Amino acid sequence: MAVGSNKDVGTVVKALKANRFDPVEFVEEAGAATRLILDMIPLEATVGVPGSTSVRQMGLVAQLKKRGTPVIDVVAPSELSPEELMRQTVRSDILLTSSNAVTLAGKLVNIDGAGNRVAGMMFGPKRVILVIGMNKVVPDVDAAIDRIKNVIAPYHCMVRGTKTPCAIKLRCTDCKTPARICNVTTIIEKKPWHTNIAIVLVGEDLGLGWHPDWTEERKERIASIYRETRKGYSQAVQSFPLETSKSSS
Repeated sequence: MAVGSNKDVGTVVKALKANRFDPVEFVEEAGAATRLILDMIPLEATVGVPGSTSVRQMGLVAQLKKRGTPVIDVVAPSELSPEELMRQTVRSDILLTSSNAVTLAGKLVNIDGAGNRVAGMMFGPKRVILVIGMNKVVPDVDAAIDRIKNVIAPYHCMVRGTKTPCAIKLRCTDCKTPARICNVTTIIEKKPWHTNIAIVLVGEDLGLGWHPDWTEERKERIASIYRETRKGYSQAVQSFPLETSKSSS
């Protein structure tokens, strides 16, 4: 069942609201979504941004920095190590990122390598803002995990140059290499007690993710924007961690 079009908006918005995420907004265009999100963020708030392609694709980081909002950007050049930047995002006032997938039942499904992004989504920052393109909508949790492991993670590793088996085979092999990026899986079914999560759904393709049955044109458009956006990532982040061990099966 291939979902991920704007016809699914009503179902997803209703489900997310029923799961106590607030506010939940749908915006047709990324430009309007950018303005909406900027309005949600106080000028003086410290904003932590993990390695989200969706956020950078929309130009949100540049807009925040331009207006003078303090941004902890894990992919920008810094005197701090990538690991320390990751830790600081979890201590920020606001975490601004995306979700690997959102189900028709309004569940947020994510898989991380380090776990900083998913940790911040659940607890730490005073507020979490998620911007999610409609290409991230999937039927259910099983479909979400399948897409993340067999589409998103392999393509991410291939572009990044990580020597994981999935980067070569373009499918998950449940590898044991230290460079594996599928180490932590989270399913946020309802709003966590002490974390306010705002969700902005955008009627465009954002970030990385597609259904295999979609047209090659649509999939390549998503992939090419992803590749172009990653060119702005600092070299330190591009190569952290790329090392592998002999045990990579």
